[in-house]
Amino acid sequence: MKAIIASAVALLGTLASALPAHSLVPRAVLELPRLVLYYQTTHDSQSLPISMLPLITEKGIALTHLIVCSFHVNYNGVVHLNDYPPGHPLFYTMWNETLIMKEAGVKVMGMVGGAAAGSFDTVTLDGDVINFEIYYRQLRDAIIYYGLQGMDLDVEQPMSQAGITRLVQRLRADFGPDFVITLAPVASALRGGANLSGFNYKQLETAVGPDIDFYNAQFYNGFGDLGTITDFGRVVSQGWNPRKILAGQITTSSNGAGFIPYDRLNATISALRTMYGQIGGIMGWEYFNSQPGGLAQPWQWAQVMTAILRPNEVPRLTITKAKAEGLIQAWKDSVLGGMVGGADGGNTIAAVKVPELTPNVDYMAMVNA
Repeated sequence: MKAIIASAVALLGTLASALPAHSLVPRAVLELPRLVLYYQTTHDSQSLPISMLPLITEKGIALTHLIVCSFHVNYNGVVHLNDYPPGHPLFYTMWNETLIMKEAGVKVMGMVGGAAAGSFDTVTLDGDVINFEIYYRQLRDAIIYYGLQGMDLDVEQPMSQAGITRLVQRLRADFGPDFVITLAPVASALRGGANLSGFNYKQLETAVGPDIDFYNAQFYNGFGDLGTITDFGRVVSQGWNPRKILAGQITTSSNGAGFIPYDRLNATISALRTMYGQIGGIMGWEYFNSQPGGLAQPWQWAQVMTAILRPNEVPRLTITKAKAEGLIQAWKDSVLGGMVGGADGGNTIAAVKVPELTPNVDYMAMVNA
């Protein structure tokens, strides 16, 4: 019990020191084109943590942003990350690994919302002043506590124009110019077509565009197609800056409809970059089962996308023996917490250690300093 608590306290102390800094200088333009990947499925079918570190240790990957998801704001409840509070022991490995990702230069963000309704209700983040303050503070505190460097607003339920504008403005005011704020509309919503969010994205861009870094546009599931340049071009024709729009893709046909074979996607992206000089980049949903590597080697998707988009731009990584040992202990605590911890954030962890537990990731092999 003491070892687990000590591990958690040490981790959270490190996270607390990673708060986004305020600055009076203009926000730096993020390097283009961006390569963004969502990380939602955190454990495999045996309930073992899925490591994100191959995204920076395997060769030929130049990821720019990793989006941890999905955060949910719950009326009369607390913020959850998927099915548990984000401080649950299941996530010890994930939060430890995000520290390494950030050291390698990858922006680690969170995502709130998604297909599950509730986060943007009129009694939560789209509520009156009182309700907004209650639930926004929960989200704000989670951002601070876990050292997130940005937040993706995936609004897939009706939300008011005033509500989304207020949320963007508040995030920018609270976290300063270096904090990354993005939205994840279905692509058709950017050209006046089908829209899951309720509000008008063009009006939002007019109102607070300088506070929004980019849009993770979903060109799949019938809302857009990247088999050709047509649908991306239709979005740009509505006045959008192509450098601010990411070509969002599912990473495997198992994750939805509209999967584009990589040779066709390569041709489309190449044509778009020739046409516009540059685009915002590529976004992928989601990591754990990405093709062509699948469950065994999901990072191969990022290798393929890097070859298409960002060759020879691999981030730097430094892992000491002490860091590797910390990752090993966090992995053991995650697995143990999943076996005996409750959904209350881990307060019911038994005083048990299981020394024979061995990570399914060779952290010691990553040591290079």
